Amino acid sequence: MFASLLVFVAACGGGDDGGDSSESTAVDETSAPTETTDVLDPMTAVTPGGTLTMGIEAETSSPWRPSEMVCAISCHMVARTVYDSLMIVGSDNSPVPYLASAMEPNEDYTVWRITARAGVKFHDGTDFDGAAIVENISRHKTALLTGTAIKTVTDVSLDASDPMTAIVTVEKPWATFPWYLTGQIGYMASPTWLLASDTDEALRAQPVGTGPFVYSDYKPNEYYTGTKNANYWNAPFPYLDEITLIPIADSLKRRDALKAGDLDIVHTTNGEVINELRSGVDGFSSTEITNNAETAYTLLHVTQEGSPLNDRRIRCALANATDNNIINEVVSFGVNKLANGPFSPGQVGSLEDSGYPLTQDMAKAQALIAEYKAENPGELKISLATTNDATNLVIAQYQKDFFEEAGIDEVTIDQIDQGQYIVTALLGNFQVFQWRNHGGVDLDQQYIWWHSSSALDIGALALNFGRIKDPNLDELLDANRATIDPAEKKQIAEDVNRLFATECYNLWGTYTTWLIAFEDGIMGLDAANLTTPDGTRAAEGAGIAGTFYPHTVWRQQ
Repeated sequence: MFASLLVFVAACGGGDDGGDSSESTAVDETSAPTETTDVLDPMTAVTPGGTLTMGIEAETSSPWRPSEMVCAISCHMVARTVYDSLMIVGSDNSPVPYLASAMEPNEDYTVWRITARAGVKFHDGTDFDGAAIVENISRHKTALLTGTAIKTVTDVSLDASDPMTAIVTVEKPWATFPWYLTGQIGYMASPTWLLASDTDEALRAQPVGTGPFVYSDYKPNEYYTGTKNANYWNAPFPYLDEITLIPIADSLKRRDALKAGDLDIVHTTNGEVINELRSGVDGFSSTEITNNAETAYTLLHVTQEGSPLNDRRIRCALANATDNNIINEVVSFGVNKLANGPFSPGQVGSLEDSGYPLTQDMAKAQALIAEYKAENPGELKISLATTNDATNLVIAQYQKDFFEEAGIDEVTIDQIDQGQYIVTALLGNFQVFQWRNHGGVDLDQQYIWWHSSSALDIGALALNFGRIKDPNLDELLDANRATIDPAEKKQIAEDVNRLFATECYNLWGTYTTWLIAFEDGIMGLDAANLTTPDGTRAAEGAGIAGTFYPHTVWRQQ
């Protein structure tokens, strides 16, 4: 429904049973495989071959070098065809080695040894080794966006005694660092290609990785195509001969293209589409992902000079004015669960009652705004940004009506092209902004979105989009990063949830349901069909909501 940014971390981990989760602190290739009984035997049940065309929700505005990609969910779908990540989210909700063969910390989690899996080559024939890991992570360290996420990394170097191992040093204990290598920072690109593309900009849109599909063709806003990597290191994957991904921003148009036979598969969070496909459409099947899901919400810029949103009363007035029950029932067909905070059910920090209002209280909203106006005379205006998606516009119109009834004198709605939507958030050029984010397992996966160290000035690319600068929130985030005690981490995350409810930094909407719809006969979409060479299964939901591993997909012939 809303745009989202999942740049660095596998922010929607899967496989949770509803209990509390704690992160793995040391992971290596000798970990015991996760037992499963419902996964197909790929050597006996699969028919290789065929092609797949997928409709994705957005173009990526800065393809395709990992340290430069503005990478939302659609970006990850493309990236996973050509790149492998050093780590993946395992079915026990912890990061496990994938392209890496091992990742091991020292005693205080300030030094991490990352060992490359032996015998792997990039698509251009370059060896994957410790030097390749150093080259990729070093580029992230100095990059505008990803550099913010790993700013506490002080050194990345090759182990002098082992050319297959990179050593990453951080300035203070970081027990959850492996999570950051399950997503964008973990994608490994060919050092040969990276160096060549430094001086040849055209090469930047022709990615070279170790992944299951080799780049074939790309035309911005039209398609990306990859062909089977016949020498893929993790046999017997992949099964398809070719995969094409086509950006279609409007979810209803994506559905129509699927039903017309122009697409084989789509992903969506649109309630109308999900409701229709739940009811059954001849010739099509679907699967849903809700575990450790993102939250759809309205992002507020809370420290912009001269903005009324700097005042907690205005923010909480907007929260109380909003009727999410109506929006969910009318626009989303009741598909989603109402959100009272950033953590969806099953995530650490989730609370039945965070203190955030789940029902509309217009009288309270009007009283808060009247109190503010008495102290701040003059016309009260705010701007609300949304995408060109028709459903998102309807939601924005509901919000405009709610806010103006509460006492905001004028609410303007700004529709922004999906390809530029994320960039607008990064630059901080907004007041009120429809958004979707914060899936994951560990609170540390949210550090980059909320810590004041990520709240840069307007005009600078910043991951703390709302420019939250709250010392209490910083203290909680830092404390969580420094501990591995599950009970302590649970308490910290719950305190974060309550702080957001008290300060109304965001207007929570619903916890996201992702649906992947596809033609009958398309098989292998369950991420757990992907295994590491030692037999460990990937998580349901593939670690990032709305995605799957293209490695495992096949078509009945």
